[in-house]
Amino acid sequence: MNARFLGLELRRAVRNGRYLIFTVIVPSVMFVLFVNLYGKGTFPNGLPTTTSLMMNMALFGLMAGPLSIGARIAVERGLGWQKQLRLTPLTGTGYLATKGALSMLVALPGILLISIIGAVEGVRMDALHWLGVVGTLWVGAIPFVLLGIVIGLVASPDGMQAITGLASMLLGLLGGIWIPAEVAPDWLATLMKVLPTYWIKELTQAPFVSGVDVKQALLVIALWVAGLSVIAARRYRAQS
Repeated sequence: MNARFLGLELRRAVRNGRYLIFTVIVPSVMFVLFVNLYGKGTFPNGLPTTTSLMMNMALFGLMAGPLSIGARIAVERGLGWQKQLRLTPLTGTGYLATKGALSMLVALPGILLISIIGAVEGVRMDALHWLGVVGTLWVGAIPFVLLGIVIGLVASPDGMQAITGLASMLLGLLGGIWIPAEVAPDWLATLMKVLPTYWIKELTQAPFVSGVDVKQALLVIALWVAGLSVIAARRYRAQS
């Protein structure tokens, strides 16, 4: 990974208005709206409404940044930028590693902002639990980072916006962010448990609710990470 290249990419991402709007601002605004809509009660699993909504909206927001970086990969492919980079000392592995690190960095501000708003809205945890929730959410961005890279290496530049938007919507809808698994039909609840979104949500809630299968959560997420890593590596080598 090239630190200078990462710095340049990070500055370009931060200057992108869409990144600030869809990754940082929109999830935070939705969180405040939902808190006012649902009130400050308790969900059936015993988790305070505000705490649960904070986790859900942070998870929704952290998907947007990595997927937008994937869109940039597709655009760069279309412009021939990757071929130009091959003439530099930057290796293909370094290029993908830099994109992955960039995706992780752009996912963090939205998580932090929603956490701050959550504290203002009444979410109460000790320092260790705050670190655990924020850390779990941030590490949970890894499958979406890899998914964004895979989409960027496969899709055409013209179709990226629609694909990333659809992916974000489906991962949120089918991953339990918008519809709790407890009230979903059996077939939908089963489908939810195949997606990393559902299990990342479960891991963030694990310290506060009972019955979370942490081993299964880690297994499903690990399988997604491994599978997407293999696809990304093979796709990039095929384009070299």
